[in-house]
Amino acid sequence: MVDQAGSGSGRRWTVGSLGGVPLGGRPARGGALPPAPPPGVQESSDWVILDGEIGETRASAQFHSTGHEALSYNNPFAQNLERVWFDGRLIFALDVGEIDVDPAKVKVAQEYAIVHAVELDEQGKLKSMRAVDGQYNIYDSVPGMPEYSPIWQFNYVVVPEGYQANSLRSARDCEQSGFQIVRSKQFEN
Repeated sequence: MVDQAGSGSGRRWTVGSLGGVPLGGRPARGGALPPAPPPGVQESSDWVILDGEIGETRASAQFHSTGHEALSYNNPFAQNLERVWFDGRLIFALDVGEIDVDPAKVKVAQEYAIVHAVELDEQGKLKSMRAVDGQYNIYDSVPGMPEYSPIWQFNYVVVPEGYQANSLRSARDCEQSGFQIVRSKQFEN
């Protein structure tokens, strides 16, 4: 994942911008390409590729009026995609699996899973859980933020029966909810 925060362009990549479309840029709909870059230009952070043809990004809305991220991504490697909440907005992320890291040596970001029950083993890894049906996980950060890391530490927010799915939509919501938070030693990239 690339972060353009320091590039001076003023654009930032989103969690889901793995398809080469920075936040604020989006390939045209309906398969039509944006204008091609000038001949002889070898590389650019403004390019998108649609069906093997190159074009340059155009500014567009970062989020739809519904709060969903305005993202175009064709998932060329058939990786697991997921919807997650970040700061009350739905964004998209790739789930590439669990990894073992030492959080004392590797920077990690925080991910919250909303559950009715959770049990961790003696190493702090997930033994069992009962997830809230329909609830999306929650990220505390996205690329460009100081807290961001592509490595996520799972925190389980234990909610009572009757909790309405997706009532919690931000890390702040979780931390201020008063619900028990079980911090694991489970990490995902």
